[in-house]
Amino acid sequence: MPIYCLNISVSTNSKEEIIDDIYNKKNISIAGCNVNTAVRSYFNKNLNSIINSHDYRIPDGYPLTWPINLTSKKKFERLAGADIFDTLVENDKILKHFFIGGTLEVLDKMSENIHKINNDFQICGLFSPPFSPIDEWNLNKIAKLIVDSKADMVWVGLGFPKQEIFMQKIKPLIPGVSMYGAGAIFQWTAGEIKRAPKAWQSSGFEWLWRLFQDPKRLWKRYFQDNTIFIFLFLYQLIKNPKFDRPLKN
Repeated sequence: MPIYCLNISVSTNSKEEIIDDIYNKKNISIAGCNVNTAVRSYFNKNLNSIINSHDYRIPDGYPLTWPINLTSKKKFERLAGADIFDTLVENDKILKHFFIGGTLEVLDKMSENIHKINNDFQICGLFSPPFSPIDEWNLNKIAKLIVDSKADMVWVGLGFPKQEIFMQKIKPLIPGVSMYGAGAIFQWTAGEIKRAPKAWQSSGFEWLWRLFQDPKRLWKRYFQDNTIFIFLFLYQLIKNPKFDRPLKN
């Protein structure tokens, strides 16, 4: 039975299940969902359709686990996409990885830092896209770069919602290749910004850590979206405590 947080059908799969699908070349696309994702897609039907089109809509933010835990006797933890990434960086020696997003400087520094952790991690491509709308990109050319590199996994660091839109558009052009919308992972790995300590992550306050690091850009998004989310979630809880259908708007 699907479980909805607002209008997003939240995936309850484990990190291990998702990684197995990547190794089995199942051509999966993974959207990391948080409060911002849920609120934005609630008010934008086209964006909501794009988010739900991805094979996995993982609860990257703790509030996305609330409907799961309210309707299940089993405690479900947040699944951060960065944890999938870290697991592969630390252990993988088989897959070929392609990175798209960020500047060349960020990509190069990230690649250098990854190989300090795992020298056998195979990076088959780095691509810094133009700072322009996706509709102006040559997707066939980008897809050819990915296919020719023989990539198994593409990490897309374009930020929300651009990365989710890009993944949906390019997926049919790269059969057998999996993708994840990597968000700030490139900047974390390159050392440009520091990820929250484990204690902040496990307590659900990673968003606050990020706010302290970049208040000018994030304060409005966090406080506005968090407030709207609380009201919408409480309304959904009253109207449909089973969370088995999307919230109407």
